[in-house]
Amino acid sequence: MHAPRPRGRTAALAVAATASLVLAGCSGGGGTTGTGGTRTSDALTTYTPQGKGSVDRITWNVFQGEPQTVDPFHAADYTPNMINSNMCETLFAQTPDFRIKPNLATSYTNPDPKTWVYEIRDGVTFWDGSPMTADDVVWSMNHNLTDRTGFYGYLYRNVASITKTGTSEVTVRLKRPDYLFNDELASYAGVVVQKKFYERNGKKVGTPDVGLMCTGPYKFAKWTRGQSISASRYDGYWNKELPLKVKNIDFTFLTDDSAITSGLLSGQIDGTYQPPTAALAQLKASPAGRLHSGPAPLAVTLVVANTKGAMGDADVRRALQTAIDWKGIGKQVYAGEGTPASLQTVPAVYGFAKDALTPYADSVRTDGTPRIEEAKKLLAGVPADVKAKRISLVVPQQAETQQLGVGIKDAADRIGLNFKLNVVPATGYSNYLYDPATRGDTDLLYTQFWPNIPNPLDWLGITAVSGGSFNQSGYSGVDALYAKAVAEKDDKARAEVVVAMEKKLHDETAPMFPGIQLTNDVWLGSRITGAPAAFDYVYYPWAAHLGGTGE
Repeated sequence: MHAPRPRGRTAALAVAATASLVLAGCSGGGGTTGTGGTRTSDALTTYTPQGKGSVDRITWNVFQGEPQTVDPFHAADYTPNMINSNMCETLFAQTPDFRIKPNLATSYTNPDPKTWVYEIRDGVTFWDGSPMTADDVVWSMNHNLTDRTGFYGYLYRNVASITKTGTSEVTVRLKRPDYLFNDELASYAGVVVQKKFYERNGKKVGTPDVGLMCTGPYKFAKWTRGQSISASRYDGYWNKELPLKVKNIDFTFLTDDSAITSGLLSGQIDGTYQPPTAALAQLKASPAGRLHSGPAPLAVTLVVANTKGAMGDADVRRALQTAIDWKGIGKQVYAGEGTPASLQTVPAVYGFAKDALTPYADSVRTDGTPRIEEAKKLLAGVPADVKAKRISLVVPQQAETQQLGVGIKDAADRIGLNFKLNVVPATGYSNYLYDPATRGDTDLLYTQFWPNIPNPLDWLGITAVSGGSFNQSGYSGVDALYAKAVAEKDDKARAEVVVAMEKKLHDETAPMFPGIQLTNDVWLGSRITGAPAAFDYVYYPWAAHLGGTGE
């Protein structure tokens, strides 16, 4: 639901070929932190240089391929969100420095623990020139609340009612205190669309023939099936602080790494987020443009999907985590773009809990070097019948994920675990994540995970709380702590509860392993600049920062 998708796009290597590469790069753990091209936070940038002039039209590739819909209520993946974020706006905005600020809502009050009151911005219009009103906001929020086919309704689980209480005022009343809800309105839980457009077009909204009606800096222009979605600048856009120097954008759908790389180097594609990892060195050396890397709330990791087998034993989980060469995986598989994570939640989403989480994360930090003897000691007390159970890991058939899988299998083999790596077609991999029947008794699943917002409770609520959309094993060990945190108004007190949750999850290595945190890459061809390098393109109007270089 929250786009746990592979970073790579095509299966360029067979498993047999990946084995030699991974085992050569992920052995033993030599070297020191920060060497071998591994990025540090000091090397990252949030914004690329500002543009100097206007550009009539650019081509931007969305690496995951053509979306099924651009209806924001049903969008929770890289491709639709990368496009939608420039067209449909939310009540609050997530900035590239991972903060939340007013947007279509200018302010809010919390007069009592179960009430949120929002002041709606005046002077905002939809692309047809009609004003955005509190009625549109109420309709949009109620649609999220009531549409059971949408992706964001679960964030409204504590909402009792949403009503217009003034010309520019909307009031949300809750069943119980929820201090996560307000921040979630910076995701599409807080998207605002035109009420009459949705009522007129119904389920056809977001399709090629109907499109959208929102308030963002770019308006839906044309969808050519199999080729591109085009958006044009909305000159009536309310936020005059954004440059809006590009008039037209064609979002193309190439997924083949070679074709993407060729398009970038030739200038046929002006830009893309997450260019092919295998091409990073070539892109860095090319005069055709510039590659930028920024911070990201992205984690490549393993998810415990079945606790009835060996993965139900905490010592087995801890032993496997300890034996994995996360440092080598970050260096070799992800071209130095990945560094070992201390916790399952990465620093970019620490948010309000940063001051409390950072020292705890530092206290358990490792450099990701495998500790084989330590792992074997953890297994010494595990019953023989448990240790003998086969552990299965499923990964999609793509170059990077297969290399990752071979690296995990190598770790398991070295400490004597009975381990099987299953490689499945990438096109059907999401079924393993979301369909219990497809998943069966699979023990571990690969994921590349990002949350809705820069808030650790959002991440934990999705992955580690009963009913979470990405809690495949049904883990419930922090349910009580999570409920306590969500109901706590004071940021400092809430942060302390979050640390307690993270400690329990770290000690149990469940339900998600601490893996590697990734940077975010953006390629900008020689004609353009200005896009945020930070991973913020799934909800923030990144294209509004683009401008020309004069070349």
